[in-house]
Amino acid sequence: MSNKRARFNPSRMIVGLALASALVTTPQTLLAQDSATLEEIIITARKVYEPMQDVPIAVSAFSGDTIDALVMRDIREMEGFIPNMVIDSVSVAPAGAAIYIRGVGTQEVERSFDPAIGVVVDGVPLSFVNGSMANTFDFSSLEVLRGPQGTLFGRNTTGGVINITRTAPSGELGLKYELTAGNDDRVDMKAVLNFPIVDGLLAGKIGYAQQNDGGLRENNGKRVGDADNQEINATLLLTPTDDMDITFTYVNYQDENDGIPLQNITSLNTDNPINPAPEVPCVLPEVIFGQTCGDDVTDIGDMTQDWYKPIDFEWDSYTLNLSWDIGVGVIDWITGYQETDEYVPTDFDGSSLNFFHTIREQDSEQTSTELRFSSDSFSDSVDFVAGLFWVQDEYFLEQQTSIAAFGGPNGSVFQNPTADHEREAWAVFGEVHIGLGEQWTLTLGGRYTDEEKEYAGTQTIGGGTGNGFPGFLPEGVDDFYVYGTPIWIPLGGASGKEDWQEFTPKVGIDYQFNDDVMVYASYSEGFRSGGFNGRNQNPDNIGPFDPEFVNNYEIGMKGDFLENTLRLNLAAFYVDYEDKQEEIIEPDGFGGSNTVVRNAATVESMGLEGELTWVANEYLRLNANLGWLDAEYDDYVADLTGDGIETDNSDLELRRVPSWVGGVNGFFTAQLGPGNVTAFLGYRYTDEYWVETSNDPRGLLDSRGVWDANIAYEWQWSGDRTVKITAFGRDLTDEEEFNSAVIIPGTIAFGAVSGGREYGLQISGNF
Repeated sequence: MSNKRARFNPSRMIVGLALASALVTTPQTLLAQDSATLEEIIITARKVYEPMQDVPIAVSAFSGDTIDALVMRDIREMEGFIPNMVIDSVSVAPAGAAIYIRGVGTQEVERSFDPAIGVVVDGVPLSFVNGSMANTFDFSSLEVLRGPQGTLFGRNTTGGVINITRTAPSGELGLKYELTAGNDDRVDMKAVLNFPIVDGLLAGKIGYAQQNDGGLRENNGKRVGDADNQEINATLLLTPTDDMDITFTYVNYQDENDGIPLQNITSLNTDNPINPAPEVPCVLPEVIFGQTCGDDVTDIGDMTQDWYKPIDFEWDSYTLNLSWDIGVGVIDWITGYQETDEYVPTDFDGSSLNFFHTIREQDSEQTSTELRFSSDSFSDSVDFVAGLFWVQDEYFLEQQTSIAAFGGPNGSVFQNPTADHEREAWAVFGEVHIGLGEQWTLTLGGRYTDEEKEYAGTQTIGGGTGNGFPGFLPEGVDDFYVYGTPIWIPLGGASGKEDWQEFTPKVGIDYQFNDDVMVYASYSEGFRSGGFNGRNQNPDNIGPFDPEFVNNYEIGMKGDFLENTLRLNLAAFYVDYEDKQEEIIEPDGFGGSNTVVRNAATVESMGLEGELTWVANEYLRLNANLGWLDAEYDDYVADLTGDGIETDNSDLELRRVPSWVGGVNGFFTAQLGPGNVTAFLGYRYTDEYWVETSNDPRGLLDSRGVWDANIAYEWQWSGDRTVKITAFGRDLTDEEEFNSAVIIPGTIAFGAVSGGREYGLQISGNF
């Protein structure tokens, strides 16, 4: 057999290819097989379409059909289906996600911090976490690549990539729809209309998705935390020749939910030597400002926020993809433009106390372009991908913060920082695969990255339109008001400009025992550039901080056994994490906090991953995945309290690093009358993990196990026209848990709650 990869035109394949899932195969696919055996799974992890079992990297994949069958609302619901991956929502970042793979990730809302896990949509990487957790409707495929990526993707990442591809216009008139109703007043409506424009030359599609519910939390007797978002997308596909495809996509996403539900958790635990909690949750505001804190909340889900306001987030995305097969290879050109505007008010103290309120207003722009050339035509034993990448992005932030003010940010304002941040980066990358005989393949890859960032920030304190502050004024200033007129006092500003260059290599070897079993070993490096701290309460803390580096060693096996009915993929890895960027919250002396970033840590981690699929017969398919991870600081000397004294903190646990993540599920399908009945039952488990750097006990999230179940009936009512009715339930045991915790030393602590039982009925189909 030849060990060369077959080269395909990617855009052509998107039109006609139904990608199967590495985790769950839809019942329709299972029944369509001639025998109860595994199907071939096609992925694009190495920028060409190839069987997943031939790709020597750890990758998991979902098809669009699988996402629909599991009634997934957003990518957060993948947790437990993929080993060693944790996804939590970021409450103060609209549609944002804190994604960690193999212990590498970031949870920062500030856009001056680069994501460690890249989210790539239709070939365009997102520079910010906002929008990365948008709804999953109309996805063609979703792939999760674990470990550093950079030799094949435009944006370098240290932890992995979530690669999302939307469906392309089919060129035929047709409508796909989903209507969902569920508990907590959930009503989702989604539809995609495909249509021809010029037969054989130009096709289009228009999509619409809206997600609404009444809120899963309760605040002072009122339900809050509702979902209220909608997406409109439009795509044109031009095929001027048999060898060229040009695709243009526009997406508008809007999120206008009623606010951010946070809970005061200050008194949940006071036994922490690094960040000791006060004896009562509100001792500082009570003693200094004379305010009454109100009830002390200790139960998960009980909220008493006094200042609860709606958010407004809008994201416009424009993407142009060109794929041209020139005979000796394929040229791909991908250009994207992203624009966001957001208004996010937040009651950070999470209590009935009028103490810590903010309004964040920011807008951003991102422009990127990527040019790739892939070929297997120059040699029978060599194929390669090479590319150039460029990105420029910027954002401007203005934040109004009240500390123990009267009237919140719409009244008196204590801090008014601004941040103006720009970045420009370019890279050269590539990967070559060299056949060494019939069974060995050598992989060599490399990336050179040049990145420049520029930052300017200001900090002022002063009064707004309400009452002045009765304390904490600069020396010689008695009030922020002069004859009833508010005044602002500038505290200065800070600016900086820095650039970084780095080369990151990759080398791998794989051995094909036979058509069904392959083993591999690889070494790869990841690079996340340095930067500036956009949360500039103190101009002295803007940075720059230095880059961080990840060195990943991996061995693995992929195999199909038992006459192609059992698939087992295994991986073992060791990660050496150098100069890890740590965000540390320390008191500012005014009852608030400063966030500082330090390259204070080196980390070593090791782990195991396994994914198994077994086709028991033509009716039943079982799937399982399991990830084990052991990560620890090797060297972590830093000042975590703001007292100027550095201490050894290497005994602390890392954030979002559960020891075990995994799940088991099964699909049963059978013909019943004119259609098929299917049933799905699954269990997902995530071990306990920390979300706070100093290991404050309030930042330890409990382990959680989640049961999901679906049952559906689908039939064809005319030709290829189908109708499916699905009854679904997620988190059937109603596991509400904290998914975040922020500790402001010596003052307050707040967190967000996620989870809770969801159930409902969905009607979907096409005609």
